Amino acid sequence: MVTTTDDLHSLLTKFVRTNTNITDVQWDKRMSPRLLFNPYSKDYEEKKKAAHYFLLAASILDDQMVGFSENARNLLINLHKKFGTPRLFEITKPHLFNEEIIKYGFYNYLGPRKEVIAETLAAVNIFVKFKAERDLIRYSQKFVKPKDFVEELTKSIEHMRGIHKDKAWTYMRWMVRLEPDLELFKQYKPEDLLVPLTKENASVAISLGLINATIPYLWKDENAALKAQQKITDYAKKKFPMDPAKIDYPLFLLGRWLKRKRLNRNTLKEALQFFEQIQKVTEQPQVHHQKLSHYKSGWEKETARMLMQMHIPYGYETITFPLPGDQYTPDFILDKEINGRKIVLEPHYEMNLKQSSKYSLFKQTYGHKFMLILLLKNDLISFFNKRNILTNDVCDDVWPIEFVELLIDKIKTGEYDQDKK
Repeated sequence: MVTTTDDLHSLLTKFVRTNTNITDVQWDKRMSPRLLFNPYSKDYEEKKKAAHYFLLAASILDDQMVGFSENARNLLINLHKKFGTPRLFEITKPHLFNEEIIKYGFYNYLGPRKEVIAETLAAVNIFVKFKAERDLIRYSQKFVKPKDFVEELTKSIEHMRGIHKDKAWTYMRWMVRLEPDLELFKQYKPEDLLVPLTKENASVAISLGLINATIPYLWKDENAALKAQQKITDYAKKKFPMDPAKIDYPLFLLGRWLKRKRLNRNTLKEALQFFEQIQKVTEQPQVHHQKLSHYKSGWEKETARMLMQMHIPYGYETITFPLPGDQYTPDFILDKEINGRKIVLEPHYEMNLKQSSKYSLFKQTYGHKFMLILLLKNDLISFFNKRNILTNDVCDDVWPIEFVELLIDKIKTGEYDQDKK
């Protein structure tokens, strides 16, 4: 299949315009837990709070620290509940944060460098307290352009400098752009923002051929990372000269979908066409977030635990698929593929005809791209079969949930029955 550059530009520009007004995961009201304040408040004291709070969030927005963006949100909200206002913003001793962080049930879901979260949060508070004199909005007015403020941030906060500078630019996007961002630093112009170099944005840029470096090696060289960021920003400016950071969040969403895929023009085009197809059916942007700490049942938690233990990347409730007269949000979509089809794992205690009908519709509609494996209690599988709830058109396979570890091991090693199609 030949993919022209014009095709990609058109599809990507349309995707950005469709998804640019989506609220950032860090303050999306649809997600839980909820923020303890209104980030869009017109009150100046509340605006100061928001500027400080989201600098804390941006400073740890690193997969090596928190694993997934949603975990940064979860962590900050829990710390806010624990310490309250203004104490959350006054703590400058890392151990006070760390003593609380290690108590949380999602602690093990955080990134491999989670031990630096506490010192980073403390460093932010020290910066705001002593450099910004507790008012980041007023402090920002000392600098002519966003890049000047970014340089000051990165000089003062270790884990926002060098190869981690993209976190400072993410923060500036939040502070400068209009709603759904927060526009707290009104003196700056969106046209002066750089697009943060996140792994998701880099995946799209590599697919487009804008940059040649690979992930994660792109971040090994600060100069290479800066050049890549500038190339992405230059591309964005050609499309949206007055607001290049407009592409940041849409590319974040698209880059998540591309994770673990072969990064090239054809793969990117297929992803964009897939989202366009779903958007036409639902008449709304397709945005769903991974919620690693909100599993609904013990079996879901156990499935997630086994997938993480065996280092199989997955998304949990990452996308809702439109169906004729219905919709379906799979529990686990694995990055592993069999014969070009992604694997869907669906743990269930119970099954009924309505659910089996939904799965059958999903298989009919999306079976060429996804393989659906239902995980059911072993002693109930024959029961559901006898009552014609588990007919051949419902799914690709049924597996005893008690032996999910064996299934995941077979998937990882490639020993899973290749005849299951």
